[in-house]
Amino acid sequence: MRDVILVSADSVRYDYLDAMPYVSETLTNHETVTGAHYTRPSLASLLTANYQGAVESRVVKPSVATAFAEAGYTTIGLSSSPHTDARFDFDAGFDVYEHFSEAGNRGSSLRQFASQFDLVRKVYHRFNPPHAKLSNRLPDDELIDASIEAFNEASGPRFMWLHMMGTHRPYGLGDDAVPKKIDRKALFRPEKLTEDEREVIEEKYRATLERADAEIKRLVESVDADDPLVVFTSDHGDEFGEEGHYFHQPQRGRVADALITVPTATSDLELTEPLSSLDIAPSILAAEAGADAVPDAWHGQDVRSEARNHALTVAPWHGSTTLAWQDFETKVVAKDADVALSRGGETVAAERSDVDEDLKEQMRELGYVE
Repeated sequence: MRDVILVSADSVRYDYLDAMPYVSETLTNHETVTGAHYTRPSLASLLTANYQGAVESRVVKPSVATAFAEAGYTTIGLSSSPHTDARFDFDAGFDVYEHFSEAGNRGSSLRQFASQFDLVRKVYHRFNPPHAKLSNRLPDDELIDASIEAFNEASGPRFMWLHMMGTHRPYGLGDDAVPKKIDRKALFRPEKLTEDEREVIEEKYRATLERADAEIKRLVESVDADDPLVVFTSDHGDEFGEEGHYFHQPQRGRVADALITVPTATSDLELTEPLSSLDIAPSILAAEAGADAVPDAWHGQDVRSEARNHALTVAPWHGSTTLAWQDFETKVVAKDADVALSRGGETVAAERSDVDEDLKEQMRELGYVE
């Protein structure tokens, strides 16, 4: 059994993959529909190959790490996104799980006070909207350093998943990032953006994809594996003015193609399109450990030889859900749907996830607005 490296990077659109020359030219690329519209439910569905992960916005068992562990793999997980906190069970099945998400700078004392009260917070954010920043996230180069070290210290065969955050809005640190003024205008007054400002956003985005691409190449070339199976994908895309919207705003419940169409790139593994991101786990597990290793509970399927005929995207946000079903020619969208998943006599519904204020603040620092 070969070593397996699954890399996800935040906010990578399929139609911008040309900005990642290593991924787009060295690996085989596949257009993929995500299981959800923003990071937590999307990665939860990716790591569980199960729509329940998207509905509940948390990892449910059996996870891909659990399945690889049962197949005899040492399992390693690393991420710096607050959405992948162990409080959402993202550590399930991993022998080693490192979550580099520190509390960081809490900002102004007034914002800290306002965040304690729903109504006060909403009024405060109406006049002082949060600006996305990556300064409290582990930079991608340091995440790759940690990933190389963890991988090389583990005994094989190894399964490693890591999630890179450098490609998240505002697409870099300091001068690399979209300027605060442009970022806020794009989020709240996109119709006021000038053509030059639109170009700045796209240039910053392409530059951050190029940086991520270089780090992925360094990772693959630095691990002590002779012929690892390498898979790259993303949790969701971003919007750049389509239908008047910018970035990803999960509270809108949007399931536009720019948000839910991402790349999946593989080395030495041919997947049959079209596919859902839920198909990644069963395909790589079946390829390396055999079809019998794929859990019956998974909704994803092994698409190495047979494509699926439809895909479902679940877009939950605090109890309100948008649902998109498509057969890759027609897409049907249900806004504000009452979504529940029933299986084996158990029913789960999309509900608001209550988390502590520290974790909420980390998400606000990434620009998420409640």
